[in-house]
Amino acid sequence: MEFDRTVPASGNMTAAGRQIWLGPTLAGQKVTVWASTTTLHVFHHDQLIKTHPVTLTSDDLRRLHARGARPGRPSPATAPPTGELATNALVEVDRTVNTAGLVSLAGKQISVGLPLAGRRVTLRIGPHLIHVLADGALACTRPSPLTGDQRARLQGARAADPAPLAETSPAAVQRVVSSQGSLMVAGCKLHLGQTHRGKVVTVICEDTQFRILHAGQELAVHPRTLIKEVNRRRASGHITYET
Repeated sequence: MEFDRTVPASGNMTAAGRQIWLGPTLAGQKVTVWASTTTLHVFHHDQLIKTHPVTLTSDDLRRLHARGARPGRPSPATAPPTGELATNALVEVDRTVNTAGLVSLAGKQISVGLPLAGRRVTLRIGPHLIHVLADGALACTRPSPLTGDQRARLQGARAADPAPLAETSPAAVQRVVSSQGSLMVAGCKLHLGQTHRGKVVTVICEDTQFRILHAGQELAVHPRTLIKEVNRRRASGHITYET
């Protein structure tokens, strides 16, 4: 049997007695649910995007039919066939980040960062890179340790949209160096030295480091040991410098 559903704003849909996480990016869009006694598939624009095991009886299917479900299409494949992925093929999978900021792919633990712990993310996996998307936005990029065969065999794998992701650039913020020669950015205290006290500096917040610049000159580079949101971008009340 199959039937149509509209994805709620939360992205967490219930169908045939099972919760199905589709993510807020599909909120308000129509999907088609295909159900048998053992398997549930979800289609979006006729493309398979989710597969879950279920335990339904013939009576359950009859009740779905009574509520408007229609006869289903032939059972779709549950994953891309091995060997048919091109070398530059992209696949997507959904995973929940554990409390250590890791996700599991093909038996490998991939670090996506503690700020994403407990969240459901989409991993867009290519031959060399893994793009991690949270709520549809690019959160980080990691090198991919997976082969094409491993990508094809990932549980829940689906063909990814080949359209390129929007490019993102590191956040640039301004801070005034304190009389002790330090400054705070995104929860991290950076020591620059008293010779720079009172200066308005620009801090480039990259994934793994902070680069501190003044009037176009790089003063220091510090490792980024904590990932937090940048809530304040400008040093208010002070002259700003272009870098």
